[in-house]
Amino acid sequence: MCGFAGIYKKIALSELDKTNIKYMSKSIDYRGPDQDCIVLHQNLALAFRRLSIIDLEKGSQPFSGFDGRYTAVFNGEIYNYRELREELIQKGYEFSTNSEIEVLVTLCHEYKGDFVTLLRGMFAYVIFDTAENRLYAARDPFGIKPFYYRENDEGIIFSSETKPFFFDETMGGFSVDNQLLQHYLSFQYVPEPDTMNGKIISLPAGHSMVCDFNTVPFVKTTRYFDPMFCPKKEIGFEEKANMVREAVLSSVKYHMISDVPVGTFLSSGIDSAVITAAASKINPGIKAFTVAFGEKEYSEIDAASEISKHLDVEHIKLVANVEDFKNAFEDVVYHLDNPTADPSTMAIYLICKEASRHLKVVLSGEGSDELFGGYKVYGSAAPAARFYALPSFIKNFIYAFSKLLPDSVKGKAFIERGYTPIQQRYIGNAFIFSEKEKPSILKVYNPDVKFYSRVEDIYKNCQHLTPPCKMQYVDMNTWIRGDILVKGDRLSMAHSLEVRVPFLDKEVFKVASMLCDSDKLSHGTTKYVLRYAFRDMINEETFMRPKLGYPVPVCKWLKNELYAWAKDIIENSTADDYIIKEEALRMLEAHRNGSENNYRKLWTILVFITWYRLYVTDADKTKKKIIDATQI
Repeated sequence: MCGFAGIYKKIALSELDKTNIKYMSKSIDYRGPDQDCIVLHQNLALAFRRLSIIDLEKGSQPFSGFDGRYTAVFNGEIYNYRELREELIQKGYEFSTNSEIEVLVTLCHEYKGDFVTLLRGMFAYVIFDTAENRLYAARDPFGIKPFYYRENDEGIIFSSETKPFFFDETMGGFSVDNQLLQHYLSFQYVPEPDTMNGKIISLPAGHSMVCDFNTVPFVKTTRYFDPMFCPKKEIGFEEKANMVREAVLSSVKYHMISDVPVGTFLSSGIDSAVITAAASKINPGIKAFTVAFGEKEYSEIDAASEISKHLDVEHIKLVANVEDFKNAFEDVVYHLDNPTADPSTMAIYLICKEASRHLKVVLSGEGSDELFGGYKVYGSAAPAARFYALPSFIKNFIYAFSKLLPDSVKGKAFIERGYTPIQQRYIGNAFIFSEKEKPSILKVYNPDVKFYSRVEDIYKNCQHLTPPCKMQYVDMNTWIRGDILVKGDRLSMAHSLEVRVPFLDKEVFKVASMLCDSDKLSHGTTKYVLRYAFRDMINEETFMRPKLGYPVPVCKWLKNELYAWAKDIIENSTADDYIIKEEALRMLEAHRNGSENNYRKLWTILVFITWYRLYVTDADKTKKKIIDATQI
C-alpha cells in the first residue's frame, strides 16, 4: 500500500512544477512512511510514498526498467505476480528484484497497455514509456485503490488522493459544483467518476488509461471489467456452495501473501468471521481487531469475542468514547478527500489507528454484501416488483390510500417502493434527502437535476437481471466505489495501514456472479450460500446473525452528548452559500426532541460543512501546513 502523484506535460517541466511535486508528495506522506522518492524527466515528475509490504529491500519506487525506457509507480498488491513472473521468465525475461512493480513494467513491455486483464489484485499504477512518450495507467476491477486525475491545457496531473491538487496551479483551488452537491445529498457521497468540485476526476473502477499527446483527445480511457451478474440455474446449490468456499479460501490465501504480519478486522457478522476463520487456518494465533463505543446496544464486542474464542485467535478490543469521536471527526473528514457521510467512518478510523500500532496489513470483510446479497433491502426487491406490475387503477388506489396513513404504519414504505419504478428509487445502499426535502436545506437547488440520472446508464446495462440482481449491480457501480472502498482505503492509509478485501477478488466474483436469488436470499436470511458454505468453520451464533456494520451511536449522541458540538458546527458554518443554516438547526432540534429522526441527514450536512471549511474556506491554511512540513 502506497501513494503517488505526478505531473505529465506537453512541454518541459517548470521550476514551479519541480517544487510543487514535492508538496504533492508531502500531502500524502502517511500513505508511505517507509520511503519518499521523486523522479524527474523532461516533461514528467513522479513522486512516490512507500509502505513496505513485499520485497522490503528491493521494491523501491519509482521503478526504472529496460535501461531507463520505463519509469513506473504502483499502489496496491498483485496477488498473482509470482505466477506472472514465472510466465515472463519462460518468455526469456530476467528479473533483478522480487517486486510486483518489476513484473508490471515487464508486462507493459511485452503487451503494452493490454496486460491489465491478467492482474489479480488491488491496484492503481502509472507506467511512462520514454521511447513513445506515452503514459499508461489503470485501476483495479472493483476500485479498491484510488486514482484521481485532472486534464488541463498543458497536460495531466494525477494522484492517489485529491490533496495533492492543492498544488495544481491551473485548477484555481477546490470549489463546489452545485449539481454534484445536490447528488451528494442523495447518495451521501459524489458518485464516480466525479468529485465534489467537478474538476478532479476519478478514473473509474475497472478502467485503464492511455495518455498520448500525439492523439486527440490525448487522454483515452477504456473499461476492461464490468461486474455483471450472470445467474446459473443449471448449477445446483451444493455445487455452488462448494465453489464459494473454494474461491474464498483461495482468495484469503492469496491475500495473506506478505513479508510482514497480517491481521483481521472482526465484527459480529458472518463476513469478518469467515475471513478471520480462513486466515487463522493459514496463520494460527492471528490478531483480530474490534471497535465499539461504550454503548451496549451499539456494541459488537461481546459477539466478536465469542467468534474469536471459537477460532482461538488473539482478540484486541478498542472501546472508544464520545471524546474520541469528536477528536477524530475533523481528521476523518480531511482524510476522506471528498465528503463521505457514512457514520461508520468514525469507527473505521479509530480501529485502523489501533491496528496500526500492532501491524501493517489487515484483512477486512468488505464486498461480501454486494457479491452475496447481504443487504435486507435486496429481499424487498422482488415483492415490490410484483406490486409495481399490478394494474394501474389498483396500484393507484392502494397508493392513494397509503398517503393517508401515518409514516409509522407498517407496510406504508413498501407500498411507496412498489409504486415507484426501481430505477427511480434505488440508487445504492443509501438515500438521504428526497427531492421534496432538498429545497428546504439547499440554497442552490435545481429542480431539473434528478438524482436518478446518475444511475440511468447502469440500469440500461442490467435490464435483463432480476430486481435483487439489479440492486446488487447498482451497488457494485455506486455504493461500493463511492462509500465502502473510499472509507476503507483513506482511513486505513491515514494510519499507514494496508487493508485488503479478499471478497473483492475477481475469482470470488466469478463464482458470486453465478448465484441465483434463491441461493442468496432464503431461509429467512441474506447471504445464505456464504453462511452455508462456512457453517463448519464458524460458531453457531454467528451462522445466522444479521448484519450490523460498524454501528456508531450518532443517532443517540446527537440528542445529548453531540448536540452542542453539532450545533456549533452548523452555527459557525462557512458554507452559507449552499446550506440553509436555519433549516439545519431546525432539524437538529427536531432530532433532539424526538419528533424526527434526522441523524443521517444531519451527519450529511455536518460532513459537508466541515469538508468545505478544510478544502475551500481554509484551503490556504491547509496548504501552508503541508508546505511548512516539507523539507525543500
